[in-house]
Amino acid sequence: MKNVLGLLLLLSLAGQPCALAAEAIGNSGPCAAIVHPSGNTSDTSVEDLQKLRKKYPLKPAKATKAEVQRAVDFLKGFDTAKMETVKIEDTRRLAAALRALAYAAQENLPEGSEFSPYLDRILKDGVIERIPAFPYNSYTDVRIVPVDFLSALPMCTPEQRGQLIEAVKGLMEFYKLNQKDAILKRTVNSDYLYNVLPHLFVCALHNPDDAQAAEDLRSFSRYLSACTQYVPGEKDILKPDGTGFHHKTHYNGYMYSYRTWVEYMGRLKGTSFRITRDAYRRMSKAIVSVYLMATSSASDAGHFYANSLAGRHPLYGLDVNFSKALFRELVEVGGDIDGKEFDPELAAYYNAFFKTGHYKGVAPRNTDGFYQFNYSPAGVYRQANWVATMRCPTTRFWGGEIYNKTNRFGRYQSHGTLEVMYEGSLEASGYPYKDKKSAEKGGWDWNVMPGATTVHYTDWKSMLPNGNNADRFDQWAHTTNFAGALAWGDCGLFAAAFDQDDKWGGQRFTPTRLSFCKSVFAIGGMLFSMGSGISAQGEYPDEWLTATNLFQSITSGKASTVINGKTLAEGDSLSIPSDKDSWIVNPCSTGYFIPAGNDPLIVRYGKQTTPSSFGLTEQGMGTMTAAKAYLLHGAKPARKKYQFLVVPATTTERMRADAKRFTGKGGIFEVRQQQDSLHIVKHTPSHTTAYALFAPATGLKEGALLAADSELLLLERISGKQLSVAVCNPDLRPQPDKYYGWISTPTNATLTFRGTWALDATSNAENVSVTHSDGQTRVTVTLEEGFPRYLNFIEKK
Repeated sequence: MKNVLGLLLLLSLAGQPCALAAEAIGNSGPCAAIVHPSGNTSDTSVEDLQKLRKKYPLKPAKATKAEVQRAVDFLKGFDTAKMETVKIEDTRRLAAALRALAYAAQENLPEGSEFSPYLDRILKDGVIERIPAFPYNSYTDVRIVPVDFLSALPMCTPEQRGQLIEAVKGLMEFYKLNQKDAILKRTVNSDYLYNVLPHLFVCALHNPDDAQAAEDLRSFSRYLSACTQYVPGEKDILKPDGTGFHHKTHYNGYMYSYRTWVEYMGRLKGTSFRITRDAYRRMSKAIVSVYLMATSSASDAGHFYANSLAGRHPLYGLDVNFSKALFRELVEVGGDIDGKEFDPELAAYYNAFFKTGHYKGVAPRNTDGFYQFNYSPAGVYRQANWVATMRCPTTRFWGGEIYNKTNRFGRYQSHGTLEVMYEGSLEASGYPYKDKKSAEKGGWDWNVMPGATTVHYTDWKSMLPNGNNADRFDQWAHTTNFAGALAWGDCGLFAAAFDQDDKWGGQRFTPTRLSFCKSVFAIGGMLFSMGSGISAQGEYPDEWLTATNLFQSITSGKASTVINGKTLAEGDSLSIPSDKDSWIVNPCSTGYFIPAGNDPLIVRYGKQTTPSSFGLTEQGMGTMTAAKAYLLHGAKPARKKYQFLVVPATTTERMRADAKRFTGKGGIFEVRQQQDSLHIVKHTPSHTTAYALFAPATGLKEGALLAADSELLLLERISGKQLSVAVCNPDLRPQPDKYYGWISTPTNATLTFRGTWALDATSNAENVSVTHSDGQTRVTVTLEEGFPRYLNFIEKK
């Protein structure tokens, strides 16, 4: 945690201008680009200090009799002269001994007489300053050791308290709080926020010098605000679309740092130390984004997002690790900033996500619709009581994180997945595990991730990185960056071009060179999915067949699957040829329509025996009853295709009645193009056409769009003399960057439309140019950060 060399250099430059010190130690040192808050202590800040100290007093030390005795024994060999570098095990004993002796002094025990002399020796000889750096992710030491030191504060003299606080501030790198935004943007870390904020707050609030305490609290508040700035590339934390990063990608599971962050924002509300309005808006967007990806629930326990977003905790790490209480805290932080009781906009989201009327007079926000998160990259479609999530890796966003004895079979975690999550429980969505302990059982087929296109392994060892339970692996794409979504209110489009990488540092798997393009058009409570260019080649067994998985549902024998009106019996395994349409309703009430012309449909219902996500362990294999279905592309396929329609929350009767009108001429969906580099499908009831252009295209005749000189996603709708268009490029076109790993770059796209159209006054005309020639309209538009542009045109006479 502590840059020892930089700190020593800084001390040697004491009294010199900070700019000079920064130049001497480089841009990453403690004094680099420091912002010094005003040192004034107004009456208001003194009053706020007292109010906060009363509300958040120092806690008395706690220790057992055995810990007090260990502290006394430790003192017998305690010699600061022999501690030029304090080892981590010595650090733990140093801090624990101080806590125990403080407790003894507090309780008037005989051993308490050793407290003050021991503390004075530590402070005089600078022992804390010699403690080596704590890694931010050392969740035990970085959280416990500073607490042990600071637990002594109630028993300190004012002089000792000030010295001890300054020592712990150095250990916790308090200087970071005063770095300029540009430096913080490069170094902000979610582990630091989660683990260190509580110590920083105590050090700031309880400094015996009121002027210093006020200055430190202003620094603390500024830091909370500054860390919400959007950070480019792969670095932590917040991204402009509302996602949160850790381990170089969007990672909901690691965003428990939001809990500490929001808690301390809340502690400052109602005081002159409150966070800024811009910081609040960015933090609110981040919290809302997490809940938009998850199912709604009246409780804290029932908010679940898709397995593709679970990181290294598959099938059990799917819950939102925030809380109703903290959400309300943030609502009130927003109100405090604006001089209100609460922020009505965020309150409307709260009432919706928690299915409540807690905020009286505030109608729940209607969250139905499509949402894009192109720093994930994911598309999320919300309707009624379900959430559908689509996701795929790129060269900059991994899709699966495989750790030592964790997520060992997670290679296919987001290979173009399409998952439908229902409110209530993970069981309602067909997932088998409630927590990590239950996940120690096997029974889930790791080949069959819903919606994913995968090469099915026939032996589990081959699916492990390097065939063992320890080697790590992050599943990136090999060369492709086109993956993401385009939201347009009540509809949206997800698409991905993917080529699988088999290396992580070194070769981790037998190469299968799996590649595909796929798209999902979500509208009218349905999701139409297409794939093309599906290929897999390599020196691997012919028994490893390539498939596009429709679903897998663990049923525990409570529900079965209905296919073409027939209920499957346990043990059934069907192979349905492609000469006619088929429809399925799975045990979770999700319907699937598979039009004729696809590869064979495999449907199975019965027991399956597999290992748990922790690898091939002593626990062995587990057996569960599952229903699953997939389109079988065969051994080492080349340029295969598929089409299917997903209808969540349906019934057998509805699927039987609607199956004939889903696709084909005059159907709800009409496929206009399904090429390796181009998908076009039309939703006939709304006259909405969806274009997934995986490469530039010309000569288009399916709608108003004639050509585009860039890869992009586009939705168009013609109504009379009006043309409405939504467009984005989910490929962020990453370029290497020395600070952020990579940064996104804009796309200047030129679109050519049939007819003569003029941009109307409702459209944002920034970075948009429109020209006309030969009865055509050319629109040049700048697309940035994966964000959508919405353009409305009227026919020009």
